Amino acid sequence: MDVVDVTVLAGAIDDVDQLTQKITDLLVGSVMGLMVAAAVVAAWAKTKSVLAAGVALVGGVALWFAVMNAAVFRDSVGEDIVPDSGTAKSAGASYSAVRVIEPVPGERR
Repeated sequence: MDVVDVTVLAGAIDDVDQLTQKITDLLVGSVMGLMVAAAVVAAWAKTKSVLAAGVALVGGVALWFAVMNAAVFRDSVGEDIVPDSGTAKSAGASYSAVRVIEPVPGERR
């Protein structure tokens, strides 16, 4: 294979990757939009209530937001417990949380 062939192949792979990403974005946007619209229409048809349709809309938009930001929620899991001297990642494998409970004076066990 020549260097030109490898460059053309790399360009084609990059083009396919970009096309796949655009199709995925289009599908996620359109499918989620249709699902939110269907939920609002179903809530309205079942109850004939503007309030129920509004709640379905807010719930659908909240779900859409969670789907679009799933990576943010996934990455924030390890940031919940942080030691006083730094981050949980810098503490190493031997780090553990300990809770010390001292007895109340005058209380029997």
